[in-house]
Amino acid sequence: MIRVFSIIVLFLGCVWTSKAQSILINGRIKDSMSGEPVENAQIIIPATGEGTVSGEDGFFSLSVSHEFPVELSVIHIAYDKEVLTVQNKKSTGIILYLNPKTTYLDEVTVMGSFENEKPYRTETISAKTITKTSISDIGMLLRREPNVSGVKKGAAGVDPVVRGFKYAQLNVQLDGGIKIEGGCPNRMDPVLAHVDINDVKNISVYKGPFALKYGPNLGGVINVSTYTPRFYDAFENHIEVFAGGQTNHTGFKNSFGVNGGNDVVAYYVKGNYKQYGDYKAGNGEVISSSLEQYNVGGKLAVKPAKGHTVTVGFDRSWGRNVDFPSLPMDERKDDTHIYNISYFGTDFSRIVNYIRFKAYNTHVEHEMDNKNRPFSDTVVAVSQIAANNTGGKFGINLNLWKGRLEAGVDYEQINKDGNRYKYLILQPNLPQVTEGLWNNAVIRNLGVYAEWQRSFTSLDLIAAFRYDYNTANSDTLFRRKMNGQVVYENTNTSSTFNNISFSVGLTWHINESNSLLFSLGRGVRSPDMTERYIILLPVSYDPYDYLGNPQLKPEVNYEADFGYRFMQKTAGALHVSVFYSIVENYILGELVPPSQVPPQTRGVLGVKKFINIDRARLMGFEFSYTTPQKYQWFARLNAAYTYGVNPKTVQYIRENGEVVGEQIITNDPLNEIPPFETNISLGYGFFHKKLIPELDIRMVAAQNKVSVANYEQTTPGFVTLGFVLTWQQSDMFTLYAGITNLTNAAYYEHLNRRVIGSKSPLYEPGRMFYVNLRFYL
Repeated sequence: MIRVFSIIVLFLGCVWTSKAQSILINGRIKDSMSGEPVENAQIIIPATGEGTVSGEDGFFSLSVSHEFPVELSVIHIAYDKEVLTVQNKKSTGIILYLNPKTTYLDEVTVMGSFENEKPYRTETISAKTITKTSISDIGMLLRREPNVSGVKKGAAGVDPVVRGFKYAQLNVQLDGGIKIEGGCPNRMDPVLAHVDINDVKNISVYKGPFALKYGPNLGGVINVSTYTPRFYDAFENHIEVFAGGQTNHTGFKNSFGVNGGNDVVAYYVKGNYKQYGDYKAGNGEVISSSLEQYNVGGKLAVKPAKGHTVTVGFDRSWGRNVDFPSLPMDERKDDTHIYNISYFGTDFSRIVNYIRFKAYNTHVEHEMDNKNRPFSDTVVAVSQIAANNTGGKFGINLNLWKGRLEAGVDYEQINKDGNRYKYLILQPNLPQVTEGLWNNAVIRNLGVYAEWQRSFTSLDLIAAFRYDYNTANSDTLFRRKMNGQVVYENTNTSSTFNNISFSVGLTWHINESNSLLFSLGRGVRSPDMTERYIILLPVSYDPYDYLGNPQLKPEVNYEADFGYRFMQKTAGALHVSVFYSIVENYILGELVPPSQVPPQTRGVLGVKKFINIDRARLMGFEFSYTTPQKYQWFARLNAAYTYGVNPKTVQYIRENGEVVGEQIITNDPLNEIPPFETNISLGYGFFHKKLIPELDIRMVAAQNKVSVANYEQTTPGFVTLGFVLTWQQSDMFTLYAGITNLTNAAYYEHLNRRVIGSKSPLYEPGRMFYVNLRFYL
């Protein structure tokens, strides 16, 4: 009824104004990148000086007494000036898009303006979402997203799993191209463990083997964008302070940052510090989870000419005494160095949209020991690993063939070396045994990529191609006993692969609100450092020492994604996606007879060597819905499920801590696949959304589809409740106060590893209260 009444009023208004001497022009001003309305834009007629200002919804109305055609100038401090010519008196309902000034934009935003909406599933986490949580680990934060989970082994370093793909099956990077190689063989320090969560601006998860310009991509890309310097028209200087504290897992996370500059030079410097103790689970069990981590980093950006920016950055971080109760060792120290330089240029010609270049070096020095384990009274073991990753990327974006083509080249080189030192403290003279974990291993990858996008009347097309030349080698892999007897030796350590990946995606815009999406892709990734070169360590979830296999083949993922997207201002946004993957040369472990290689770690059942199996299959879906933004209240719902299967595998039969036989298992579920999960968020905005209470409900089903061959254990389902209150007093001050696990439930995730030396699961924290404060001056 309201809509009909509005139409009648608008019609009568148009009739009335057509009879008057002046003509009414109206319309809306929108952001060309986000589509959001632009408030306080000035709409002026230069010939007469008449003008008006757009409202909160971007709407403007201007009475024109000048003869047509009429020239309008639209001005806003954060946008480029636009000039519009209104040809006749019937020009009402104008929609004008303003381009944000390059001065106010970072590289990611400018690049995004030349891209269509992705035809495959993408999840995005904003800085606001990060700031309002008590979570201090990026991997743990990602577990809130549909079909994104994580392997947890201790106080930090949750390793993300996307649609059942994990570890090197995912391409995890910083700022569109910076790679980090962790030091720990058990991945207590994956890529995301080397980045402080307070430095993160946003996180994008590109699901499937479709986004090929980020590097080799088998199952998905996780790109973490950190804060960058911002240019200003005149010199400005700003200070940002964040302080957060919590009960249970008692501790705090603090940060202090300074940024500023003018239209030529801009800078950003920030330091973070966090410290936590043990936490108590809902059943009262105390979990060892203390940690201390701190870092300092910064970036300096210079604009030598309009449209050209050169940025240099560094980050130096330290980790100390981080507990990992599910691993044989704890992290004693982790020192990380990240250095990078980048160039981004626009305004070359009508053909060249932009050119970008990035080079980086990351270095990790990782030390861990077993001094807090019960068996350290006989053998103290200390592992020291050095991991280095150096690389770069060059890309150019062109207007070609009635579309946009981005082409480029990237390079990555990983060097890794490390030893484990055993001190036999009960023997005379304290003898020491040195065991190699990696032996000067090197992996090099040179890639060439191209991605082309084109829009038709109701179709958006995106096609991508990638070629990777991958080589690897290592010094001889060997292990010897104290008496010099050879336990294992392998001199055949070199490999070379030529990998080809491609993808194509279509978005069919049925109408303004409804779209169908389809993507088909082939993604290839070469084996990683652990799979190729690890020397007799228990690096997986099962109780076996593992051997690397330098002759492994690359994994190949053939995947199809289908999606439906609905977006309407009055009804909200709905996105449904389903996927099906066939992974050829899937990498698993195969038992090695003890007569060939005996195990070297106390308590393991034997030795497994990484091998390729013919194939594995993964399938699943995601569902998400968000209510319209126009209401004071809001609701968000998402649900996701993944199922993986190994068509044929071997189960090793165990008795009394030994392998006594084997049997063939068909259609065995893949291990470490999270169960069905649903998340609901409900909230209401009071006082123009300055005060927002929000209730989070997380419902996780039991996981009964577990690997029989690998003796994987089932996990029960659970429900948790969380509450957070947001008070944004102004742009300068925001307070978040919340409670997690409101009912103090005793629960653990399916991907949480068992506590070492026991059958006890690694429980999550019980009820916890927290407060976060953010100041920006």
